[in-house]
Amino acid sequence: MTPPPADIPVDRDLAARLLADQHRDLLRHRLRVETEGWDNVILRLGDDLGLRIPRRLSAAELIDHEQRWLPELAPLLPIPIPAPVRIGKPTVYFPYSWSVVPWVEGTVALYSETDPVEAGRLGEFLAALHHIRLPENPPTNPYRGRPLVERGELSLLRLEGAATELGPAQAAATRQLLERAFDLPVLGPSSWIHGDLHSKNVIVTEGRIASIIDWGDVCAGDRATDLAGLWILFPTAAHDSFWSSYGEVDDAVFTRARAWAVAFGLMLYESHHEVDPAFSRAGLATIRRAVAT
Repeated sequence: MTPPPADIPVDRDLAARLLADQHRDLLRHRLRVETEGWDNVILRLGDDLGLRIPRRLSAAELIDHEQRWLPELAPLLPIPIPAPVRIGKPTVYFPYSWSVVPWVEGTVALYSETDPVEAGRLGEFLAALHHIRLPENPPTNPYRGRPLVERGELSLLRLEGAATELGPAQAAATRQLLERAFDLPVLGPSSWIHGDLHSKNVIVTEGRIASIIDWGDVCAGDRATDLAGLWILFPTAAHDSFWSSYGEVDDAVFTRARAWAVAFGLMLYESHHEVDPAFSRAGLATIRRAVAT
């Protein structure tokens, strides 16, 4: 699957024009395009700042979401997150919101080794996030933090596409785990969740987690969605330190977390393996870890 086309092309000239119109003082910094993803174009602004500019309408809605909630969450979390330092507003020539964010040096965890010791820090981070008090009317998400059975048909369809790579025994065990989780209701209060905690959304510097990024799916929901990140990011040998930091969970939450890890692994495999083999490897490794636990 290839990235969707941009609704509006975003380049350095457009970014410079937006800065000139809304944050002219920042034009003294060097501006250059760093990467173009599925949803956003990321530009570096000097040494310490970046621009996050959506290339599609659906991404623009996620930028609005980040601008609303990240400034409230960031001070309460033990690992930095990219809360905007400046807000960009829509214009007649560019109809989407955009953000100026802190720049974090490093590499996404998909392409970099993460020290297993960092599993404990991830546990501390998620414990802090999941215990932040929700507002009276918290945001929700139709795809994340929901009962996994709502994505059951899609997950099983993706499993069919990965079955050859997994092999008959692992494919059968994966289906069994998913179907077991489908029968588990989500009980208890909702929590703040990141909603998309996988190895493309974690920045690593010299093995340490430097930042958790891409918060467009942040919402109130089932914390098992985030706990799935443990199987995505770390080998099984590192899991004890995570749970020591995070705290105990019951069997239902644990099973839902493993199943969410499988769902994310299948998503990574199905959505990106033709574009970047690293996604395929990460997806399959995640599924195998979750099933073997």
